[in-house]
Amino acid sequence: MPKIVDHDQYRRELLRQCFDLFAEKGYAALTMRQIAQGLGVSTGTLYHYFPSKEALFEQLVREMSLQDIKNAIAVMSEKEATLERAEVALQFVAEHEDYFIKQNLIWVEFYQHQQRENKSPCQVFHDVWRESEPQIAELLGIEDKPLLEFLGCVVDGILLHRMYEPEGFSFQDHARLLLEMLRLYLEKQQASESKVVDC
Repeated sequence: MPKIVDHDQYRRELLRQCFDLFAEKGYAALTMRQIAQGLGVSTGTLYHYFPSKEALFEQLVREMSLQDIKNAIAVMSEKEATLERAEVALQFVAEHEDYFIKQNLIWVEFYQHQQRENKSPCQVFHDVWRESEPQIAELLGIEDKPLLEFLGCVVDGILLHRMYEPEGFSFQDHARLLLEMLRLYLEKQQASESKVVDC
């Protein structure tokens, strides 16, 4: 009896394994042949699932972003208030800091490669952010789009700075400061809304 293969599951498994290859070697340095060797599959099998290295990488970005959101939902779903959810989300990032730093480095390296090749490097990141933004907004309980984008920028910045100063720069300390800023912002926003209602 022939073996039944769940092609979507197998494709996702290949993508998960690709993350470590890209983190170790970098996007530009890897060929499809080397990726296939690293995954322990034939080049033909790899091309069956991914028509090019660029397509493989773009699917990796989408798959990882989706998985990150699922993982965040699993740890945040019991919290009600926005601040509590934000605190849990920042703790989640802190606990998986190495993974998120590697992810940012891989994304930046892909961006640089695409720029050198005169291709549009931002489209996949733009698309993934636009697809995941409503889920993140709902997850955090934040409808304010500029605030949501600002929080993402600050977290990326903290992770980036952690690469420069891994010993003297604490993610947790800066996450606490970010939470305090968020608390003050939300209180001010709530006070403004109350004044409008009272008028």
